[in-house]
Amino acid sequence: MIPYYGVFNMLGDLIYEAKGKVKGMRVLDENGTTELTLQEQGVLFGIECSTTLTHVSKPELNECNTWKGTTLLTKDGDTVTFTISGITIPKGLSPLSSFRGAVFCRTQSPKLSRLNSVICICEAEMNKDTSYCVKAWEWK
Repeated sequence: MIPYYGVFNMLGDLIYEAKGKVKGMRVLDENGTTELTLQEQGVLFGIECSTTLTHVSKPELNECNTWKGTTLLTKDGDTVTFTISGITIPKGLSPLSSFRGAVFCRTQSPKLSRLNSVICICEAEMNKDTSYCVKAWEWK
């Protein structure tokens, strides 16, 4: 039998931390498909960066979300494109919520190339004023 150590024993180093704010939201169709745009400032491997995320989602019973083709830009001009898949957990009246998910990255930057071979686990907390904080760890 394999001993259970909990998810935190599977997490490696904290590699990304940021604060952001929802910049826009619009309903795209009568089925409730929405587009959400967020902007954040953070630190990736100790390098300052900014990210603009755009997410299109359809209402689902399990609150699953996928964010595709999002690009992070470091202050040095390096870029990282990533996909996030996870679940949103409502915490009361909207927009109060938590997000938990996995992040898959791609970059051509030699100094960030480590991201091409890891999966990151992330968590985010959305506040009443649509500001949020997000953290991502390397999954061991």
